Amino acid sequence: MRNAPLLLAALVAALSTTTASAQHMFKCTNDKGQTTYSDRACEQAPRPAPPAARPAVATAPAAKASAPAAAAPATSSNSAKAEPITKLTPAVVEAVLQRAVDLGDRKDYRGQCALAAPDLNFKLTDHSNSPPSVYSGGRGDICALQQQSAQAMQAGGLRSSTRLNKMDIRVSADGTQATAKYESAAAISMEGQHALTMQCTREEVLGLYSGTVLYKRVTAVCRPVG
Repeated sequence: MRNAPLLLAALVAALSTTTASAQHMFKCTNDKGQTTYSDRACEQAPRPAPPAARPAVATAPAAKASAPAAAAPATSSNSAKAEPITKLTPAVVEAVLQRAVDLGDRKDYRGQCALAAPDLNFKLTDHSNSPPSVYSGGRGDICALQQQSAQAMQAGGLRSSTRLNKMDIRVSADGTQATAKYESAAAISMEGQHALTMQCTREEVLGLYSGTVLYKRVTAVCRPVG
């Protein structure tokens, strides 16, 4: 029988991408002209180099006249502007899922809870035990599970590293909702040594809430291997 810290580690791995990935995403353009997606506002484009220094003005009145112009704020017509996501696409959803992996592996349960949709509901079937354990409920329930699991994992000195596979993303015609089906594999280590891998089959529904991408529904079936 597996020990309790490892079972809790497996649970936090299963929960790691459940609500962590809800983010206000921005569509940006990198220095190569390629479109990218990020949870942070786009960086400003490099400002043009200042013009070469002009010779000193001979008369005092002319120098005073130039002062207001020098004090005026520079325009930023070349600055890149952040463009909030107003319509879901497979690329946006995939970026959100990848972001979730980072938050989950960092055991950021506060961030996960804060980014769950108010009407989220979930069902997690965990085959770490026999018979399997089933967890279900709403936003408050999953927040409590995430906190318990993350704290137990932290106390046990356990780490997780998660990867996503076999991703299938379908977006509604109006771009306000998306369904993602995929597999996740979280490798759990203890004191630098591999302990087990938690594999999950997932189906998740994401939606737009006032311009923010949040999880609406989550179903996951997970089992430890190795």
